[in-house]
Amino acid sequence: MRFRYSFLLLLLSAFTFAQVGSININVFDDFTKKPLAASVRMLGSEGAVFTGEGNVLIADIPSGTYTFEVTAEGYTPTSLNDIDVVPNQNLTFSVGLIRSVNQIEEVTITRKSYKTTAESPLSLRNITSEEVQKNAGSNRDVSKAILSFPGVGSTATFRNDLFIRGGSSAENKFYIDGIEVPVINHFQTQGASGGPRGIITVDFIKDVDFYSGAFPARRNGVLSSLFEFNLKSARKDKLGYKVILGLDDLQLMADGPLSRDQTWSGLFSVRKSNLQLLFKAIGLPFLPSYYDATFKVSKKFESGDELYFLGMGAKDSFKFNEDAEPTLANLTLIDRLPVSPQWNYTVGAGYRHLAENGNWLFTLSRNMLDNQALKYYRNIEVPQNLLYDYNSQESENKFRVDRNFNIADYQLSSGANINYARYYNASVSRNVTQSTVNFDQLSSDFNLLQYGLYLQSARKLFDDRLQISGGLRMDASNYSDNTNNPLEQFSPRLSLSYKFTDKLALNFNTGIYYQLPVYTALGFTQNGVLTNKNTLKYIQNTHLVGGMEYNGPNSLRFTVEGYYKKYKNYPFSLRNQISLANVGGDFGVVGSEPLDSRGFGETYGLEVLAQKRTLNNFYGIAAYTFGYSRFSNASGILLPSSWDSRHILTMTAGKYFSRNWNVGARFRMQSGLPETPYDLQRSALVNIWNVANSPVQNFSLLNTSRGNLSHQLDIRGEKKWIFNKWQLTAYVDLVNAYGSASPSALPVVNLQRDAQGNGIIANPTAPQDQQYYELQTGENDRSTPLPYFGFIFEF
Repeated sequence: MRFRYSFLLLLLSAFTFAQVGSININVFDDFTKKPLAASVRMLGSEGAVFTGEGNVLIADIPSGTYTFEVTAEGYTPTSLNDIDVVPNQNLTFSVGLIRSVNQIEEVTITRKSYKTTAESPLSLRNITSEEVQKNAGSNRDVSKAILSFPGVGSTATFRNDLFIRGGSSAENKFYIDGIEVPVINHFQTQGASGGPRGIITVDFIKDVDFYSGAFPARRNGVLSSLFEFNLKSARKDKLGYKVILGLDDLQLMADGPLSRDQTWSGLFSVRKSNLQLLFKAIGLPFLPSYYDATFKVSKKFESGDELYFLGMGAKDSFKFNEDAEPTLANLTLIDRLPVSPQWNYTVGAGYRHLAENGNWLFTLSRNMLDNQALKYYRNIEVPQNLLYDYNSQESENKFRVDRNFNIADYQLSSGANINYARYYNASVSRNVTQSTVNFDQLSSDFNLLQYGLYLQSARKLFDDRLQISGGLRMDASNYSDNTNNPLEQFSPRLSLSYKFTDKLALNFNTGIYYQLPVYTALGFTQNGVLTNKNTLKYIQNTHLVGGMEYNGPNSLRFTVEGYYKKYKNYPFSLRNQISLANVGGDFGVVGSEPLDSRGFGETYGLEVLAQKRTLNNFYGIAAYTFGYSRFSNASGILLPSSWDSRHILTMTAGKYFSRNWNVGARFRMQSGLPETPYDLQRSALVNIWNVANSPVQNFSLLNTSRGNLSHQLDIRGEKKWIFNKWQLTAYVDLVNAYGSASPSALPVVNLQRDAQGNGIIANPTAPQDQQYYELQTGENDRSTPLPYFGFIFEF
C-alpha cells in the first residue's frame, strides 16, 4: 500500500510540476539580419519582461499556446503568434524587426500583428505553422489553409489547384528559405502547380508569406502569387521527436543540435501515405499512395554567418480500386484516369554572410521532376489499345545571389540569378482535339539557360508616415530570338504606403511581371523540331492594386483592396483554339502541344478581409472576393476564363477551451466556375470515343455554361494531453462535412454497355467512320466527405 501511495504521489508531482518548456527568440534587423538587443513579453500575462542581446531566453513556461511581443529600441514592435510550448522542449524562433525612422520617445509605436514590407505594403498575408495546423479543412496542408484568405479560388475539394485573383495555377511560385521549389504537391500537374496533397512538412515551417500581388523584385517568373516558406530553427537543448499516426499518413520527425557546441542543427522528416486505405474505405475509385522526406541542416558561425543545406523529395504511385461501387461517375473516372507514377526532389544550399552594411545571401540548388502516365482504352493492356505512354523529365540547376545594404536613409537590395535547365520527353500519344485526332511521337532533349538581375530601393519619409519603394528587374533566356533580349522583359514596379494614423493606412502598388512559358510548351516537338520555338514569348502581366488597411485593438485587422491585371502574350492552343489560361485544374499535363503567343486577358476585382489573430482564446477570418477573369478566344474576344468565380466567401473561426481543447470550423462558398459543354454527337463516334475515352468538349462554345454553386463546411477538433516529458494530441478534421453537390454541372457521360462490358454501337452496319456508340448520361455524385483523424506524439 505504501509503495502504491508513493507511486501515485510521484506521478501526480510529475504531472503538476514538470509540464513546462522554454523558448529562445533570436531577434535581428529584418533588412541587415544583424542581431539586436531586444525585450520580449508574453501577451495576456502580467509577467516580467525578458531581455537579451540578439537572443532572448524564456525558461519554465507552462505548456500551452502563447503570443509574444518583441521590441527593440528604434524598431517597430512585432509579435510571435500562436506559439505552442511543449513540455521538456526548448524551442527556437527567429524574428526580424523593421527599423523605424521616427525614434522620438513621446511617440507611441503600435505593435505589428500583421506583416507588411516596403515593397509589398498590401496583397501580403502571413500565416504561421500553428494557424495552418488548426485551420479547419486544411488537414495540416498550407495550400488548403490559404483558402481562408481573399482572392484565392479552388477547383475540387481534394485538390490544391489554387487560382489567385483569376490567374491559373501555373502562375504561382514557391520558395523555401530562399531556394525555389517548383514541385510542392504530390501528383502535381506538369505545367501547372496543383495536386491532391502538399509535400511540405508544416511542422518545420515557422510561417509563410503569401503574396497575391506587389511582388518583390528579387523573385522572377511570378504572375499571380508567391509563397515564401520560412523554416523554423531546430531546438537547441537536445534531439526532439514527433510522430503522427493519422488515418491519411504516418510521419516521423526529429530536430535538434547535431554538435556539442550546438552550432550545427537539423530538421528531419519522413512520411508514408495511408490515403489508399482511406479512399478504399470510403469507396473512391482511385487509390493514391506516396512517400516524402524533408531535411534541413544548418551551421551558425560566431560571426553571425549561417550555412544551411535543405532538401525535399517525393515518390507517388497510383492504382484503381476494383472494389469501388460501379456508379456511372466511378466507372467514368476509372476509364479516364491514367496510371501515373511520379517522383521529384529539390536539394540546395545557402550561405548568409553578415557584412558591415547589410548582408549577402548565396543559394545553389537543383530540382528534378520525373513524370509518367500510361493509359489503355478501357484499361485493357494490349498494344492496339494504347492511348498514351508519357515519359518526361525536367531538371534545373539554379544559382542566386542577393545583397541587402543601406545608403544614408535608403534601403537597397540587388542581385542576380541564373538557371540551367534540361527538358526530356520521349512519349507517344493519341489524342482528340477540336477538329481532328492526333498521333504525337515526342522526342525532345534540350537545354535552356535563363538569367535575370534586379535592384530595389525603399525609403521612409515624414516621420514614417510615407513609405516608398521602387524596383526593377530584367530576365532573358536563350530559348529563341523572342526571349533572349532582357530589355524586352524590363520589369519596373512601384509601391506607396501612407499612414493617416498608426492604425489606418492607404496602400498602392503597380508593376509589370514576366514569366517564361512552361517546359512542356517550350519542349514540344514534331519530327524532331521544337514546334513552338519561333512563336512563344515571355508572358506579360501588368498589375494595378490599391487599398486601405486598418489595424485595430486586440489583433484585429480590416483590409479592402481592389486589383486589375492585364495579360499579354499568353500561350494559345492552335489545336483547340483556346488560351492555356483556361487549363491546369486537373490531373495530367499542360502545354505539350503546338502553341503561339496570341493570347491576352484581364482580371479585376475587390477583396475584403477581417482577421483576428488568437487573443483571449479566439481567432477568426472573414474574407469576400468579387472578381472577373476573362481571356481571349480564337476571334480575339474576351470571354470568362475557367477561373471566373464571381463571388468567393470564406468564414473561418476557432476557439481554445479549458483542458486543452481547440475547436474550429470553416465555411466556404464559391459561385460556379465557367464550363465548356460537351459535343455529345461528335463524342459518340466510335473513332473519337476509342481515342478520347471520354466525352470531348466543344471549344467553339468555350465557357458558355456555369458549374454549380460550390459550398462546403469543414470542422476540426483537437485535444491535448500534457505529460511530464511529452505531449499527446488527438485531432479530427472533417472536410466537406455534409457532402455538398459536385461543383460541376456537366453531365457524367459513358457508354451503354452489353453484358461483356463492351460499348453498344447503334449502327454497326454503317461505314467505320460513321459508326457511333449509344451514350449514357447522368449527374455527378455528390462530393464525398473526407474524415481525417489521428494522434500526434511529441517528445
